[in-house]
Amino acid sequence: MAVQHPTNEWHALQDTFYRKHRLYQMQWAELDLSKFRIAASSFGGPIALVRDERQLLEAGSMPVLDTAIHVYSASGHVIGRIEYEGPHIAGLCWTSSEEEQLLCVQEDGNVRVFSLSGREPVSFSLGVEAKEKGIIDCSFWDQGLVAMTSDFQLIYIADINEPKPRMLANPGISEPPHCWAVVPPQVTLSRHVEVLMAVGHTILAVDAAGVQDQLLEQGPYACISISPNGRLAALCSAAGRVQVVSMDFQRSFSELDRSTTNTTEQQELLVPLDMAWCGSDAVLANFGTEAVLVGPFGDSLSFVYDAPVHLVQELDGVRIFNASAHEFVSRVGEDSRHVLQIGSTAPAALLYDASDGLLRAHSARADEIVRSIGDEMAAAVDTCIAAAGAEPIVEFQQQLLRASSLGKSFLTTYNGDKLVDMCRCLRIVNNLGAYAVGLPVSLVQFQSLPLEQWVARLLNRNLHRLALQLCTYAEAPADQVYVHWACAKIRASTLDDDALYRQLSDKLQTHSLSSYVDVAEVANRCGYRRLAIRLLQHEPRAASQVPLLISMGQDEAAMDAAVRSGDADLVYFVIFHLFKALSLADFFHAIARTPPAARLFEKYCMETGSPVLEDYYFQDDAFAESARLIVIENLQQTDAARLLANLKVALKILHNDKTAVRETRAMETQIKLVEIQRQLDHNRDSSAPGESFIGLTLNQTISRCLREGNYTQANKLRGDFSVPEVRYYWIKLRALVQRRDWAELARLASAKKSPIGYRPFVDECVTALQFQEAARYIPKCEARDRAMLFLRIGFFREAAEAAMQSRDVDALRQIHDAAREPTLQHEITQQIERLVNT
Repeated sequence: MAVQHPTNEWHALQDTFYRKHRLYQMQWAELDLSKFRIAASSFGGPIALVRDERQLLEAGSMPVLDTAIHVYSASGHVIGRIEYEGPHIAGLCWTSSEEEQLLCVQEDGNVRVFSLSGREPVSFSLGVEAKEKGIIDCSFWDQGLVAMTSDFQLIYIADINEPKPRMLANPGISEPPHCWAVVPPQVTLSRHVEVLMAVGHTILAVDAAGVQDQLLEQGPYACISISPNGRLAALCSAAGRVQVVSMDFQRSFSELDRSTTNTTEQQELLVPLDMAWCGSDAVLANFGTEAVLVGPFGDSLSFVYDAPVHLVQELDGVRIFNASAHEFVSRVGEDSRHVLQIGSTAPAALLYDASDGLLRAHSARADEIVRSIGDEMAAAVDTCIAAAGAEPIVEFQQQLLRASSLGKSFLTTYNGDKLVDMCRCLRIVNNLGAYAVGLPVSLVQFQSLPLEQWVARLLNRNLHRLALQLCTYAEAPADQVYVHWACAKIRASTLDDDALYRQLSDKLQTHSLSSYVDVAEVANRCGYRRLAIRLLQHEPRAASQVPLLISMGQDEAAMDAAVRSGDADLVYFVIFHLFKALSLADFFHAIARTPPAARLFEKYCMETGSPVLEDYYFQDDAFAESARLIVIENLQQTDAARLLANLKVALKILHNDKTAVRETRAMETQIKLVEIQRQLDHNRDSSAPGESFIGLTLNQTISRCLREGNYTQANKLRGDFSVPEVRYYWIKLRALVQRRDWAELARLASAKKSPIGYRPFVDECVTALQFQEAARYIPKCEARDRAMLFLRIGFFREAAEAAMQSRDVDALRQIHDAAREPTLQHEITQQIERLVNT
């Protein structure tokens, strides 16, 4: 059968052409669609049918009599079936998300959301007002809805994914409006949803802030439709007068009056069932078996059908379907008109004719035609490519692409990427529009959504092979295809865990998934727990693996995975889960099996001061750790009696651990020190109590005794605790300097040779700003250091003498620069010259 020329489908509307193209002959059973409530999705999406409970059906007259929601593709193939039981449905609509969610608004104010992706349905409420009053009607946009209660109040949801019911202003009406329409928030000036309600002879504009009467007199209006860009509104009065007006209702751009007929049968067709916009400058009105396209200036086109039709508004046109056929009405673009219009002499039309003549008749004149295009060849090639993208018939797509390829061969600098991209896109669009797939989309619609959403829509229909080919052809990641296939395989399988795992691994071994969590979650939900555990062993991200293992009751595996990840937060996540889920004894046993987790638990208890740690150590027979915990808890204890009692408890615990010899000895030493400190506090003169010794270390205790002049007790402590001589010298040196006991300091320095040298004596005195005292100990320091030490305290003459004795020229020069006495500077200069000359 010969393919008709595209212009046979063109219909002129003044100087514009509109095309009505047959998409499909519907494949579903013979259905009387008037007996169903219908929701058709945009972007060539599915069609949902549910029996209209408001109509009586004769038994046996229809193939679908149950209350389920039946889902079909745009070509009429069955996609799925949604079991529905509940209150009557007040509104039904598809969202434009990649999951293709079906919203069912019930009369009791609840909204149920069904997904073609196989996810569990979710539900939410429209609030107390909706529950009490009930919902009588709904209107939708891409991601939101507005519901009308029985007392004509309006409730809206701005985002289905985060449903938060809010009230619009009270319209103040006591009877239902003739019709109403929603203005989506993305096209309003306020960026908030607005509702237009036809009441009486006028229209009310309702938003959250208030109600505004548009003061119209041409009503009542029976149908309202808002243009996609939100700039125009199509109104149809009860008398059959269709108007296209601006959104402020001040200007009228187009008008069609159908009220000239007077017969009863024709009068019933005056009011359209609904209206949809074909682009932003023409509106299509549905009068049952007739669809009328109203153009910008009042002209119209009429399309007559043998059965009532339904309209689906798209980005670039309107889909029209009934029980037998599915068609698409769109505006013919300028590129298509330049190439395909009969009699066109545009360069692109010449190139197309030349290509067609060269292909069919091998005409020599084709070369002359091509060369006559001249400098306009690049524009002609671009026009042919654009026309191919707008052409729905595959044969003419190929002809237009051949023409553009022919023209490109005559250009030396033309970039062919545009042609290649168009071929790739058209191949995908044509495959999506096949009968078996049923996604009739234009190039404009295809390019308006990311490729991932088209892949998801194929997966919703379980077309895994086509989805994988699409990802391969477009060089896109195919992870979501494999994941969806594996989940669908698990849901439909009757095999055991091992056999099903072999099937999945055979397919997935050629493609390593970036995440196995979704597949494992489905396996666990379907009862394949062992399969889920084995799949999770391939999961590379522990943060995704661990929560699912916990939900499956695999606490030990979850802990092992968290520890292997090295993520402390993840280990804490498992620890807190175990703490809540298990008894205290079982919890201690569980974390004791994993040392890293046990250490993190101890650290957390230490930082937070949790008393659970003491029970943990007791149950685990960790005597040394229990004693250490007692010590830590008493670090700030100032009551000597209580401190001694607690330390003795810790010592008793340590005696139970035969391996804690060093810890036991240290504890005994600490108890001895605390007893001495308590005695020191007791012996102190009550008239000058001072600070308590309790809580000080051994070094601090000796230092305190020295600072208080209790040299005998300091020496006793030194002997009792075997303090090394070097350390004792340092403690005593600093304590004496702080006490300013220079006589005792001199006796310490002269008693015997200092084990720490005499340089520390000088340093400590200098730090205390006691330069005269420091000068007493410099002669005892090593000769090479004396000059600089004297210089440090400002004793320039002594520094010069020390430097001359050590014959240190560099030191003499530093002293010369620092000194301010001319005589001394002259002497230093002479000494430097003498030392240099010798």
